Order: sequence, then C-alpha cells, then structure tokens
Amino acid sequence: MSRIRLLLVALLIVGLAGCTTLDALSGEVTAESQETQSVIVPGVPTLVVDHFAGNVTIRDGEADRITANLTRQSRLDNAAEAEAQLELITMTFTQTGTDVTLSIKGRDDVSQGLDAATADLELLVPPGTTLDVNQGAGNLTIERPSSDVTVNLGAGNATVTLPAEASFNLSVSGGVGNVNSEFEGVPDGGIATDIDTTIGSNPTQTLTFNVGAGDININKAP
Repeated sequence: MSRIRLLLVALLIVGLAGCTTLDALSGEVTAESQETQSVIVPGVPTLVVDHFAGNVTIRDGEADRITANLTRQSRLDNAAEAEAQLELITMTFTQTGTDVTLSIKGRDDVSQGLDAATADLELLVPPGTTLDVNQGAGNLTIERPSSDVTVNLGAGNATVTLPAEASFNLSVSGGVGNVNSEFEGVPDGGIATDIDTTIGSNPTQTLTFNVGAGDININKAP
C-alpha cells in the first residue's frame, strides 16, 4: 500500500469521523462473516501485512505457522447489499520460503468512505517474526514482538507492548498524534513528528512507525 494511499485514507477518516480511529465511525454492524487461514513456515518468517481498513492484533502463536483470523463487517442498511459487500473483502497469503505476505483487500473506491465495510484481523505468528504492517485505517496492537517492526498506518492508533527490560531503536515520523511511552527516554510526538532514538544500552530490535493521523503507544508488559 503506497504512502499516498495511506495519506488519502488518513484525511478521509479525519473528515468523515472527526477523529483518527475507526471506533467513532458511524453505523452499526449489519452483516458479519469470519474466515481463518494459515500457512506453514519452515523457520522464522518475515511477514508483510497489507490491510485496507479494520483493527489488527498481532501476537505470538505456534512455531512454524502463521494463522490469520479475519472478521468482515458491513454497515449497509440493506441486508442483501451488506452480505454482497462482505464478499468483496478478500484475504490472500503468498509465500516464498520464510518470506510471507498477507493481503486483505476491500473495495477500491476510497472516496466513498470506510463506514460501510471493514475487517478486523487477529494474527498469530511464530516467535521472532519480523513484521512489516501497511494499514490504511484502524487501530493496531502488537504484543511482545521480539524482532524488528515496521508500521505504515494511515489513520489510527498503534500500540506495541514490550518486555520491561527491552532495549530497542525507535524511529517515528508522520502527521498528527502523540507518542506515549512507558519507557524512559522516548520524546513526545506531535505535528510532523520526527524521532530517531535508542532506548536502553543494548538494542536487539528496531521499531519504525510512519503514522498519518493517530497516536503511538509503547507499553511495558505487566
């Protein structure tokens, strides 16, 4: 997903909902469907996630397997149209060895808004997976990643939870939002955020965020 598309989605969300997350989008869910897919990975994977809109949660699962649980949601008033819209949301894995891409696509016409259809995603990944997440809109939660994480998020809040003793390199860029960290030494965010810093004395991973509109939260695991 291109940065131009991410920016368009960010501007669209702000204009339609008056905020930066999908939680405040108008309309109740009128139709819903679920799908689960998984792939076997012979080792520790590098996973690219391309997702048009919806909340995403990523946590450790089984070794050698990536599992994706997708919940499609439509908010159209007409029942038949709502069901038909769900069928337009597709989930596809592609794989070359340990390099895996998960693509979740909705309708292409962003200009009509995102209040009709979204797709919430739960991802269970092998410990140590390198993550590259490209998300148009929605909240992103990543629990205890132990390798590098790259996030390109158009509109929404990104939350990463790390062990209390974690040491990492942090890079943040983007538009409107705050950087909230339970780790000492992380600067605050704001308009046109630009942060490049190291937390701890022996970094073992890099966290990179590019967020168009939203907050970044870096929490310590309890």
